[in-house]
Amino acid sequence: MKKLILLFLLFGANAFSQAGSFDTTFDEDGKTTVCFTQDTHFSKGSNFQSDGKIIYFGANTISCAYDLVRFNIDGSLDTNFGTNGIVTNICSSFPNSGGYYAIDMAIQLDDKILIMGTQQNNTYPNAYWLARFTSDGALDPTFNGTGFKNLSFGTIQDRGFCIALQADGKILVGGTSGNTAEFFTVARLTTSGGLDTTFGVGGKAQVAFSGTESMANSILVQPDGRILLGGYTVNAPYAKDFALVRLLSNGSIDTSFGVNGKVITTVDSNYSDAITQLALQSDGKIVAGGFTSFEVAHKMAVVRYLSNGSIDTTFGTNGINVITDGFGGQNCSVAVQADNKIIVAGGWQGSYFEVFRFLNSGALDTAFGTNGLVNAFPVTGGYASKVLIQADNKIVVTGSSQSADFTASCASVIRLNPGTLAKDSFSNSIVSLFPNPTTGVVSFDNSINSFENVIIYNYLGQDVGKQKINSVSDSQINLSNFSNGVYLLKFIGENNNAVAKVLKE
Repeated sequence: MKKLILLFLLFGANAFSQAGSFDTTFDEDGKTTVCFTQDTHFSKGSNFQSDGKIIYFGANTISCAYDLVRFNIDGSLDTNFGTNGIVTNICSSFPNSGGYYAIDMAIQLDDKILIMGTQQNNTYPNAYWLARFTSDGALDPTFNGTGFKNLSFGTIQDRGFCIALQADGKILVGGTSGNTAEFFTVARLTTSGGLDTTFGVGGKAQVAFSGTESMANSILVQPDGRILLGGYTVNAPYAKDFALVRLLSNGSIDTSFGVNGKVITTVDSNYSDAITQLALQSDGKIVAGGFTSFEVAHKMAVVRYLSNGSIDTTFGTNGINVITDGFGGQNCSVAVQADNKIIVAGGWQGSYFEVFRFLNSGALDTAFGTNGLVNAFPVTGGYASKVLIQADNKIVVTGSSQSADFTASCASVIRLNPGTLAKDSFSNSIVSLFPNPTTGVVSFDNSINSFENVIIYNYLGQDVGKQKINSVSDSQINLSNFSNGVYLLKFIGENNNAVAKVLKE
């Protein structure tokens, strides 16, 4: 009986809460903030640790990564992390401290925290940099022997902007490099911080577009191990366009994607466009969130691609959706719910902390918030930097807002109710797992659906593993090395997808 109750609590329908309403079980009003004395604080990102606690990552323009903050599941500050829940001035422990700009973060399956960015000043050469912290916020000396690593491509434009983790724990960092021209660049590191020489050339790969300037802002690892990089390229004089490239797991270009592995999309020919974050739907479609730059304000934009890189013309207007509602935004974070509805969050110049939801068709979901929009801090303003979705489909959005007296900038987290999931967005396929509950291996009949891959999510909605399905008949999924608990298995095939739940004992 307890198992059935647990399954209901974790994965039951959220039919009794208005979609986009604030979850009042989270710090009583669905919002929590921690304010800093300086007013130069910028929210950079966030993620879940395995116990559901939220790691928030922020920076300022002076001292690189200014803070890591940990919140409990209920939204309260976790005072067991760092000093009273905060780790501050983390660059002070880096060699040649100075000129380190913090950009992105990731959390390993063992809860260690990776942050990265660009080292750029007049004293030291440009470089990517990474630092790893233990789950409790201390610099981890097992990473590269010091907890810190500079990574150079040997060019004057080495700048790191994004990070992602593979299922095997290897670390991907991306950005740009070059001298007279700038390339999409990615490097792969082992879990200990050394370059993985099986990737690209000596652990590094560069991809040139036709223009003289290009930059990767987001990395996404597909279930099959292929690697997507999204950002922009200058495709005409002074005009930036959405740019995508897909690599094979060894770092070589996947020529089956787009045109020779690359895709360039003009969102608005009159302005500059750039991808800021990538997400993947359960049917393999690729969601690219970004912005198109107007002279006065930026507008968030979303483009959806088929798995082969061609634009999905069933989405929005010929595959493109420029968000004209709300107040616009230069940052655009995207996440996909289990029913393939798309959450988009961003903001404009610290004034508007906005969260939108779109249907699978690309139309604004008017049942969410107020006509599809939640403005989280209408009085003090702010902006959203990252969307996270829990396994119960509650929506966590982190960002920055101002204090009530406008004298300080605050790390801000909100949690929204998802409402009822759209059942017609799920596959009708039924996957029966046996035994369920299991102590290790579960089996299923794959003869009808011919699924090719399965993604394993924990109860927090975190991707904790991927497995290939090698048989078209009876197949197995091995959960022996996973902790006890409830898992959501997302089965992916060429023409069909399905979701099943399993309890590991």
